[in-house]
Amino acid sequence: MLRLTSGTLLSLLPQRYRERFTATASSDLRSGAIVGGLLQTFVCLGFFIVRYLSFFQYRIGAFGERAIAHGAEHVLAVPAAQFGMGYVVTMEYLFHPFTLVLIYFTVEGVVRFFAALVTEEIVGTLPLHIVAWGEERWGVARAERALGPRVSDTVEQMYSPDYDLRVFSCRSKRGWDRMITVSYDGQFYEVLDEQPGKPPHHFIYRLRKSRPGRLIRAVHHYDPQQVLQKEASPPGFLASVLARLGAQLRRRREEQAMAPPVRDVVERLTGGECQLRIASCCPKPGWDHLMTVEYEDEFFEVAGEESGTPSHPYIYRLRKLPQGKAIRALHHYHPDEILGEP
Repeated sequence: MLRLTSGTLLSLLPQRYRERFTATASSDLRSGAIVGGLLQTFVCLGFFIVRYLSFFQYRIGAFGERAIAHGAEHVLAVPAAQFGMGYVVTMEYLFHPFTLVLIYFTVEGVVRFFAALVTEEIVGTLPLHIVAWGEERWGVARAERALGPRVSDTVEQMYSPDYDLRVFSCRSKRGWDRMITVSYDGQFYEVLDEQPGKPPHHFIYRLRKSRPGRLIRAVHHYDPQQVLQKEASPPGFLASVLARLGAQLRRRREEQAMAPPVRDVVERLTGGECQLRIASCCPKPGWDHLMTVEYEDEFFEVAGEESGTPSHPYIYRLRKLPQGKAIRALHHYHPDEILGEP
């Protein structure tokens, strides 16, 4: 009961706020969001109905008193007048600011309930999302001002046994770690570390030439002028929520419509441009001309894709990777990977 109660309360918060509470890890957020959505819906809907009955009675009584005060009490017996008063009072109630708030929170409760039930998405309440969004934008703007104006990176070629390149930048380069390969001036480099610098270049990166035989996972084509372009602002909270819900629903529909996965069929080819043919029951995202596929200790590049049979509708044609060609992204392929097996 305690886990459900804490989950109900925490499910109202956006994720950035939930992460600040240690109780989040031990709370049943999904069940809490379901219960919270139902409570929010029925409480707001009940308040909406009870308030409408009270408001309707009060406003009709006020109309009747004014009619009697003006000596027009006979009008109250006319059906058209009664209908008109009821219509006017109902419209007045529906467009009252407090009524609009009740309608919104009723609908929000329904959305939170179905999001948790159907897609297992924990959707917080809108007012707190607005606060979180404002706090995030304010924090980003404050951090941007603290770093000062943007200036071009400074690149120094070094003659050191430890590193070969030093990059001075006014902004942090997210993703620059040992997993990234930096392409600059026709040469590949690996990132060694990040060090603090002096304004306006607050960040210093040391790089060394990529060693022969080093596995290249991801390549970043570096331009010293790129830092002058501000990063695109993240989507608003409502757009992010709708995008996540849409992605979850699409994934659920695809999973339901898809037959149980079966093992890929791999066929060796001879005498042609391609040396490998892989037939799969599911698409393979990212398998394009930039992908390098490792299979049975051989490297291949994706040459094309075609339609197959109903059981294996996706067919990929691969050819051996030419010598000297850079490996941008590497996938260690196994025919049973679609089954979740190594």
